[in-house]
Amino acid sequence: MDSLNKQNSITHFIVGASRGIGRSLVDQSIQNGHSVTALSRTPPTEPVGCDWITGDATRPEAFIDQLPETINALTFCPGKVILGPIKRLKSEQMLEAYQTSVLDAFTLIQALLPRIEGSVVFISSVAATTGLPSHCAISAAKSGLEGFAIALAADLAPKVRVNVVAPTLTPTEMGLGMVGGDKMIPLIENKHPLKAIPAVEEIAGTISFLHSPAAQSITGQILKVDSGLSNIRLNDR
Repeated sequence: MDSLNKQNSITHFIVGASRGIGRSLVDQSIQNGHSVTALSRTPPTEPVGCDWITGDATRPEAFIDQLPETINALTFCPGKVILGPIKRLKSEQMLEAYQTSVLDAFTLIQALLPRIEGSVVFISSVAATTGLPSHCAISAAKSGLEGFAIALAADLAPKVRVNVVAPTLTPTEMGLGMVGGDKMIPLIENKHPLKAIPAVEEIAGTISFLHSPAAQSITGQILKVDSGLSNIRLNDR
């Protein structure tokens, strides 16, 4: 995969690049020889070998002039993770989750349409299609994002491919904060058929694959990287 990517350099715009999956994807894309532009609300804490824009994805007019004229790959990582049982959720929280996952993606894509060629990837969650306690807000928001992505794939074909990566819990700073830290990882891993959860680099690698020529016939797909959680049930052992 690395050699394939290096031979087919692309212009990659990564939104939500400062931490977790986004930052890992920045590093992988640079390593693969791609021309990377990264966007986040906060600047990087250390030097990186790409163009970095400090800005808000909800206001593309503020940074669009700093972007390449052609974007071969666009990855949208933002999304508000709001957890809580239905009896405690507020309508404002439901709206916030939807805003950051769906409406912000719509606003950005619409503004960048003249520049986008090649591939778009959104980040969803296994919670979009798997019933999990306290996940009503994120499940509703990410389900909406997946529906938007599939319809967008139809709108933009054949010029642009659109896909979604839907991981299970990933050990990012945000993910670990949601579950109570590293000490909870063995318990969570045990609930997955593969008895492991994917590393951040694995999710970034999956995104890189979907942007690559090796995935040129893949569009309108939800690719679950969830260690089997959503589809597989094992006998108790």
